[in-house]
Formats: sequence, C-alpha cells, structure tokens
Amino acid sequence: MLYQWMVWLHVLSAILFFFVHGISMATAFLLPKEKDAKRMSMLLDMAGVTIAPMGISMLGLLVTSIYMGISANWWARGWWGTSFLLFMLMIVWMTWYGRKYYSPIRKALGLDYMTGFGTQNPAIEPAGMDEVQKLIAKTSPHLLATVGFLVTAMLLWLMRFKPF
Repeated sequence: MLYQWMVWLHVLSAILFFFVHGISMATAFLLPKEKDAKRMSMLLDMAGVTIAPMGISMLGLLVTSIYMGISANWWARGWWGTSFLLFMLMIVWMTWYGRKYYSPIRKALGLDYMTGFGTQNPAIEPAGMDEVQKLIAKTSPHLLATVGFLVTAMLLWLMRFKPF
C-alpha cells in the first residue's frame, strides 16, 4: 500500500515540477521580446517565486524515486540508474545554464542574483539597456525547452518500458 502512495506522490511531484517550470519557460521566451526594464525585472522575479515549489517537487521526486528503487529492487536494473543519472544531470545543467545566462541579466537590471549553487548576491546599480539586451541575446529558450523535453521523454520511456 505504501508503494502505491509513493507512486502517487511521485506523479504529483512531477506535475508540480512541470507546473512551476511553466513560469520559467514563459519568462525565457518572453524576455527577448521585452524592451522595458521594469517588465523584464517583473518577468525574472516571477520565475524566482517558483524556486521553493520547484525544490519541494524535486525533493518529492528524489525521495519517491529512491523509495521505489529500493522497495521494487530497481537499484539493480540499468534503466533505474540511467533515469536517476539523467535527472541529476538535467538539474546540474539547468542550474548551470540559469546561473550563466540569467544571473548576469538580473545583475545588469540591478536585481538580486545568484552565483554558484545558492550564493545570493545583493542588487547593484543597473547597467544600460544595451548591455541588458546583449545578455538576453545570449540566451536560448529553444535550447532550454528542447533539452527539457528530450530528457523528460527519455525519462518517461525508461520508466514506462524499463528496457534494461
């Protein structure tokens, strides 16, 4: 019975994970089209609001994955380890991408920004809009969406078909 609850929590955590990511993806696609600094700041702050629920959903995914991996003896199966590794790699890559491309935009707009894995840096004097636009031009929302979709598709395939 506990296993079924873990499956339910796993699916619920995945739904929450994608729900809160909708705001971040919308921000990634809307930011290059925006010309007003206040609206850019608002978009970036909206995405920041989702950090706590995203962390909760990731914790839910990890805890339920580990529980199910142990209780169903999936630790010994290659598909489970591959799924776990893919998810961890996606977390690391997405965090790196956000810090590399979106933190400098936040900094240039005079907003609080992150470096590393959680170093909060205070807001500083904003840069000019030309600098902000150059930083935004370096982002690739299509790359983010494609990587997220492909990794998710691979994870679903591994979980559903358990090929090895």
